[in-house]
Amino acid sequence: MYKITISFILVGLFFTSCTDQIEVDMPNDKIEHSEIYKDIATTKAALNGLYLDLNYSSIFNKLNTGVSFNLSLFTDELNYTGSETAAKDMYENTILDTHSRTTAWWNNSYQNIYSINAFIEGVTNSSFLETELKKPLLGEAYVLRALYYHYLGILYGDIPYTTSTDYNLNKSLQKLPYQEVLLKIESDLTLATELLDYSYRDINKFYINKSIAQVLLIENYILQKKYDKAENTAHLILEQKLYSIEDNLARTFKKNAKSTIWQIAPMFASDITSEASLYLFSNFTNNSSTVSNHLLDLFDSNDKRKQQWLKKTNINNQKFYQVYKYKNQQNNADEFSIFYRIEQVYFQLAYSQFRQENTKQAIETLNIVRQKRGLENLPYSLSNQEFITNYLEESSKEFFTENARRFIDLKITDRLEDLKLIKPNFQSYHNLFPIPYKQLQINKNLLPNNPGY
Repeated sequence: MYKITISFILVGLFFTSCTDQIEVDMPNDKIEHSEIYKDIATTKAALNGLYLDLNYSSIFNKLNTGVSFNLSLFTDELNYTGSETAAKDMYENTILDTHSRTTAWWNNSYQNIYSINAFIEGVTNSSFLETELKKPLLGEAYVLRALYYHYLGILYGDIPYTTSTDYNLNKSLQKLPYQEVLLKIESDLTLATELLDYSYRDINKFYINKSIAQVLLIENYILQKKYDKAENTAHLILEQKLYSIEDNLARTFKKNAKSTIWQIAPMFASDITSEASLYLFSNFTNNSSTVSNHLLDLFDSNDKRKQQWLKKTNINNQKFYQVYKYKNQQNNADEFSIFYRIEQVYFQLAYSQFRQENTKQAIETLNIVRQKRGLENLPYSLSNQEFITNYLEESSKEFFTENARRFIDLKITDRLEDLKLIKPNFQSYHNLFPIPYKQLQINKNLLPNNPGY
């Protein structure tokens, strides 16, 4: 039996500071793995630890090291005005297989996947927990695992895939073809949707429910070109009428927004969001960025998103626009970082409809969002090429700096080559990131690296 220990002090502090939904008497020591799954309270605390891992992971954090910021630099959403080498390499598309960001994304993700696998194994094998208590907890864990593999596959292509906690097995894993990885992710998410329901375990939507599993499953279907399944799943979410696009855009990134499907808990309830910390500044710093001219030029003057989500500022007698989705720089009482919102489901639905040659329906779906943003409807006369162009532009205006949405959309639509017109160093092989050099030295089964690196 392998051993794993969990620090309950930090886990308890993290969640009890944000919600009353879980009350666990946290000991000041550590509990061995074999003892954790004898009790529902310690099992939930272990699951809280997995959420904590996610929130502050190298890949999903919303600060300067995560994919939200770095892939906005890597594509065409942000101009980088800072001096940090890792961010500058992202912005200039000059990363190597020793790049600190991509190395951390890979290493930290697999570390966290190991913890998730251990949790799933522990809960599944526990003879102390009732089956009905296990189901939702396992469902949440399956979604967490699927989320890591989803992004690893998008970023690196063929990757090792494991559900094991056997170190000797894991250290010599071979890469699995990306299409097979997608099938395994689909399997996890399908199971999760059977184990979860649409209710939330807490009022702040910090914990995963069925909708969250389905949002990720829709994108998985799209990546597999299973557009009919993607469309049907999107309709399942919308038919629940649990979420709606806010009429007032100023409310979209507030913690009680009706459009929010999943949001991330801060360490303490009054903490400002990572996004407000990163994107709002009065003087340039090492990590400063501004909205790119390319993105800025996409907005019509009457687009409410330009009015509400961009902030015009003057620094050193130069005018810039800052990302202004999150506005509280101190005394934060009403903002949490949002991971998924209902607008993404409308975009997923529109794209799925389009790929099934239901272009009129796709345009109608996209117009639902445009109307809320103060824009006129797109005409039904759009050609296929015009639809894709408008779809990508609308998505960029809607989801800039959110979860690498721009990179993913360009990849899904086979339009990453468009970046060559804007980013002089962008190359075709940049559709994938390099497997970290040190990992290739540790495990020769990962060779060869992705093309170009």
